[in-house]
Amino acid sequence: MTLAVPDQLAVATALAADAQPSKPVLSVSVIRVKPGHFEEFMALQTAHLERIRGTVAGVRGGRLFKSAEKNTVLMLSAFETAEDGARFRQDPRFREHLDLAGAMIESSEALPLELAYEIGVI
Repeated sequence: MTLAVPDQLAVATALAADAQPSKPVLSVSVIRVKPGHFEEFMALQTAHLERIRGTVAGVRGGRLFKSAEKNTVLMLSAFETAEDGARFRQDPRFREHLDLAGAMIESSEALPLELAYEIGVI
């Protein structure tokens, strides 16, 4: 008689496939940029993203939507937990970024949101 030893990676993969994925913690910010500062603001945002990419614990991802003719951006950030989002907001690199970007922002509103439904891939 031969005993079969299950492959641990295959078992872990199968168990993970059956597990319910946790819902991300989402934050949406609507930012209105002062007239004449839109391109400068976008360059600052891009530089900030490149500086922190891959270094923020708990981040699932983000999107930045822009409307240059309205001087407005909509930023969507997704974190594993609310604590991850709170920790990021205290990150010195983020605080420094806010100080730099603040001079270019006319108004900003952030809303914590919960995913109600999802269709397709964005």
